[in-house]
Amino acid sequence: MKTILIATDFTEASRNAAVYGLELAVAFNATVVLFSSYQEIPVPVTESPVIVTPADMKKYIQQLLEQEVKIINTGSRVAIETLTREGAAADTILEIAAEKNAGLIIAGMKEGGKGIRKMLGSTATALAGKTRIPLVIVPEKARYVEVSSIALANESDLDPHADNHMLDLIQEITARFHSKVYLVRVARDRVKAAYETLNRPFKLIRMMHTPGLPYGTIEGRNIPEALNHFIEGYHINMLAMLPHHRSLFEKWFSKSTTRSMAFETHIPLLILPELRAKKTGHKRVEKETLL
Repeated sequence: MKTILIATDFTEASRNAAVYGLELAVAFNATVVLFSSYQEIPVPVTESPVIVTPADMKKYIQQLLEQEVKIINTGSRVAIETLTREGAAADTILEIAAEKNAGLIIAGMKEGGKGIRKMLGSTATALAGKTRIPLVIVPEKARYVEVSSIALANESDLDPHADNHMLDLIQEITARFHSKVYLVRVARDRVKAAYETLNRPFKLIRMMHTPGLPYGTIEGRNIPEALNHFIEGYHINMLAMLPHHRSLFEKWFSKSTTRSMAFETHIPLLILPELRAKKTGHKRVEKETLL
């Protein structure tokens, strides 16, 4: 992980995520790209709206980025490049991340009212659904700590055609911090829990290259509640999720699962994208990440 892209919209949540990203950059001796997008918007300063030109917006956002660097980079001496580009936030973040060959994208998540927002912000949600680069979403109140323990939540074993490098980042993190990894599933009842306990995800375990990887099933109909109970009980400081059809991530946020499912984790969420490829006849077919 040589480059980390940090997305910002200059809110407190983004600033907190940026500080988290800088600490990770120090730990991995990585460079940082601090990025913010912009779009042409009408500003109603008079009876007739005044159009702020893209050139004006670019200059203004660049100034904000430079100010942000002075605020967040206090003594860490991390190399920070600032960039801005016109366009939709999620799309431009992914474009820049690809161009800079970023190994990780970091974005913040805002709080709303008295509790965590009931859904991720639109940008973070879009990133989670589109990214082909590992993404860490940092809750607004989460503070950086060394990643000593990771809960890797999955719903099924890996696809036979899964990218063999999709777990590389977790292995980098565990090597750097000597982290303990717990592989965990959530089951709706005892019967399902017993079944899942017997059906270990052997491909996933093999790809982790971790002898004696702890694996277990926790029972609970409310996925966030069950995982949070596990997180608190085992002092987990990063939650990781893998993409699958009807993924755990999808269930977490789906309104059909509960009337309004809350994103209740207070620790950073690492989303590991998957790009699967296989041959059908003479054509190579790529399947997109399903989140």
